[in-house]
Amino acid sequence: MPVTDEEVAPEIDLREPLEAWLAARMPDARDVHVEGLRKPGAGESSDTQLFELSTTDATTGESRTIAAVLRCAPRKAGPFPDYDLGMQFRVMRGLGRHTDVPVPEALWLEEDPSPLGVPFLVMRAVDGGAPLDFPSYQNAENDDLYVRATPETRAHMWERTVDAIARLHAADWTKLGLGAIDGGRPGDDPALAALRYWRHYLDHFIKGDPSEHVPVFDEALEWLEANRPEPERIALCWGDAKLGNVLYEPTQHDVAALLDWEMASIGDPEMDLPSLHLSDLRAQEGAGGVALEGTPTAEELVVMYEEASGRPYRNFHYQLVFATCWRGSVQIAVMRQMKARGADIPDEMFVKNFPTLKLCELLELPVPGSV
Repeated sequence: MPVTDEEVAPEIDLREPLEAWLAARMPDARDVHVEGLRKPGAGESSDTQLFELSTTDATTGESRTIAAVLRCAPRKAGPFPDYDLGMQFRVMRGLGRHTDVPVPEALWLEEDPSPLGVPFLVMRAVDGGAPLDFPSYQNAENDDLYVRATPETRAHMWERTVDAIARLHAADWTKLGLGAIDGGRPGDDPALAALRYWRHYLDHFIKGDPSEHVPVFDEALEWLEANRPEPERIALCWGDAKLGNVLYEPTQHDVAALLDWEMASIGDPEMDLPSLHLSDLRAQEGAGGVALEGTPTAEELVVMYEEASGRPYRNFHYQLVFATCWRGSVQIAVMRQMKARGADIPDEMFVKNFPTLKLCELLELPVPGSV
């Protein structure tokens, strides 16, 4: 579901307070300037802006400019009850320092909202492009990097993405300095943490009353809880795995960086691959139900992952239901928020939408309202 104009935070002049904050963290620099603050080309659910940071070395007089990214916590109600930028910063910093998983370089974190009104982080920009979610990167009529690529290049993009995910899952998360992260806190059960989070999300964030019935999603969560497989291993999981969260370098189309770690957790690493596939199925739906040549099937993705990780993959159907359930839950939450703010969203859209219909297909449930 695209982010609408109503969902984007109002424009706020952040340049001067950001310059002052950065200058305080760069005691060896003078003439600290923030230039060209701008939104990325694609819509973002968080307040993300690109900019150039120019400085002069106080000792040598040498000038330097780096391309940077400012990522702020939401300034109003968003798709999640809590937004932990500190966790995202620690994940990127830990992976960047201790693994070969490609992530942006995390430069600074501010969890005090005073300087800019909300917590924020600054990271180094990465040269590369990401396939568009909206309009769909599978739509052959769009001028998208995925559309312009050859079938062989598209297959290469998928292979390198799956390889990066396998490397993420192989990392020793206990040595990354992640701090507080779902599934990894003292007393957490990482095998259950993800399901518990989404149960709480449905009952206490989506519903006005926990006894309210949300068609399909109540049934899906009950099925997930009753059929949960015991994970063979526990790993750091990306969470929001999708092609739109990957930057590909412009020449060879290798993975330049995995982005958007707001849903990172410690749990069953089998969660990520079906999330990647489901997001692509949604892109295909946005292109009339077709996939461009070079796009792998679910079975081909599993083979890619098994070859990259050296491990068997066991529970794709279960994890595809899980991915569809949580992605659909977020869509329902966002639509409810938009409708509460006056958006004209027909009631039919709450049941006749991609994740709801996909859950009905996967679990052989009747479509709500159908005869």
